[in-house]
Amino acid sequence: MDEHFSQLPPRIQMHVKEVTKSSGLPYNDDSIERLSRVWLEKKRLFEEQINNLRMEEIKTLQKDDNRGALMLTYSGSLLSLGTFSDNKRTAEYASIGLRKDVPDIAKKDDASLISDMNVDQVIEFEHGPIKKSSPLLKIAVCREDVSAEEQEKRIREATIFLTNGFVKINRTIISPDESVPEQFNMKSITAYIAAKNGISQKFSKQILEDYINVIETGVLLGAHVPVGKIGKIFLKIRPAQKARVVRNPATGEEITIKAKPETYIPRISFSKRLKEKAVDAKMTVE
Repeated sequence: MDEHFSQLPPRIQMHVKEVTKSSGLPYNDDSIERLSRVWLEKKRLFEEQINNLRMEEIKTLQKDDNRGALMLTYSGSLLSLGTFSDNKRTAEYASIGLRKDVPDIAKKDDASLISDMNVDQVIEFEHGPIKKSSPLLKIAVCREDVSAEEQEKRIREATIFLTNGFVKINRTIISPDESVPEQFNMKSITAYIAAKNGISQKFSKQILEDYINVIETGVLLGAHVPVGKIGKIFLKIRPAQKARVVRNPATGEEITIKAKPETYIPRISFSKRLKEKAVDAKMTVE
């Protein structure tokens, strides 16, 4: 128990030890070291994401500050606050448990805080998704000149990326002997969208299936169908090919390649935005 644990501030070291006791892992130095590594990876991912979205860290945020905010707690959970308007704001809490592929999400559209928010202190809600959080490690906000609409957009994007990124990090310390479901399959995506938007999983699945069916229909009808920020899906014509004779490079033997008719093949053209993000991506690909 040294390499990662020793990098943690004393207050976080104590917290990691407590989390280890309830993690389901054996309570020993190896488990504490593994959880310390996970904690540092989450902190790094949070810092990279807010930097990419041009958000800045602050130590204190007054409860009636108009800006929205994204917060990381000691326990590795995420709290997001929408912009303040009409004495209320949206608030979302995502608890990233070690043994889950979909975080527990609680959301309130008319949340109100009891007091200002400060690093190293808990958040208490007068009306919110939770009563009280664990102490805050980081508070990130957009610059004051960023519009409320753009703030909401950045915070939402960061929350979706980080909640799923944290689950991915957690999976690296689960024993290979345990049965762990896939994270990004239809079932887990459906459950995540349902929890994040306060709808039933049945309704979430129906919306996703309808969306996919519409995309498929458009592609088969010959359209270049945009898929949000990902890019466009379309069919490309592969020209007919005549029969031909080629030489097997391994044996030198002549072989005949059969003729092929003209065919349509599905293709995807990735957006410039996704290509740029892929270059900047630093998460380990499993």
